[in-house]
Order: sequence, then structure tokens, then C-alpha cells
Amino acid sequence: MLEEQAIVVDVSVGEVWVETCRQTACQSCSAKSSCGHSLLSKISSGKTQRLQVQTNQKFQVGDQVILGLGEGAFIRGSALVYLLPLLTLMAGALIGEQFFGQDSAMSFALSGAGLLFGFVYVRWYSLRHRQDSQYQPVVLRKQSSAGDIPLVNH
Repeated sequence: MLEEQAIVVDVSVGEVWVETCRQTACQSCSAKSSCGHSLLSKISSGKTQRLQVQTNQKFQVGDQVILGLGEGAFIRGSALVYLLPLLTLMAGALIGEQFFGQDSAMSFALSGAGLLFGFVYVRWYSLRHRQDSQYQPVVLRKQSSAGDIPLVNH
């Protein structure tokens, strides 16, 4: 199970709203000066994300909690978001090449159509499965003290 720290910002019956801070391991990486991911992490550094989490546990605003998400759901979601549009782009390009030749503008157009189809499918799938419990984070536990916070050595 993947875990992430969060802070409770609102409490309702059967649910809590939490905020997580985006963190990366880029600061300790030796390749950070030549990596695109490092640049993206600098842009989004310090930004929070607000999530609604279903729970029967009792929390108060300001409580620190640990959220969890199953590895299988994370891998399936990542493959869907990153891999499917790339595969549909390549399929469109290959279909265009087979039917219209290598230097065809139609091959380019079909690759773009394949990419667009991949993005549309990802959007449709995410809307259809947004309430699916396997893709929802769960509150694993309340963080009891500052001693539970893992320290990162730089």
C-alpha cells in the first residue's frame, strides 16, 4: 500500500477533506540538473491537493493522517494515463503508414487522432470509475506524534 501524509481541513458525516503537499525526491537526486521531472517538481513545489476521503473514523480539523492507496490501483491508473495515449498514437501512425505510405500527412493525422482517442478514453474511464472504491484513498491511521514523521537526510 502506498502511503501519503495529509492534514484534515474539513470534517463531514462519513467523510473528511484532506490536503496533501506534493513532494518529490528530486532534491537528493544526482541527475536533477538534467532531468525534466526535476523542473516540473520545482514548478509544482509547495502546492497542495485537496481530496475527499470516505471514512467512519472521527477526526478534527488539523489532524495529521496517513492516507493509503493500493499498489495495483496505482499501477493500473498510471498505465492508463501514461501508456494508453502513447499506444493509441503509435497505432494511429502505423495504420496511416500501412494504408497511406510513410511520408503521408494522413499518417500524421491518424497518429493525432489516435492520441486524442487515448485521452478521451482515459477521461471517460476516469469519470466512469471515479466512485470505484479500489481507486479511492483510505485513511489508514491518525498520526499520533511528531516521532511518526519520517526524516529525510540530505
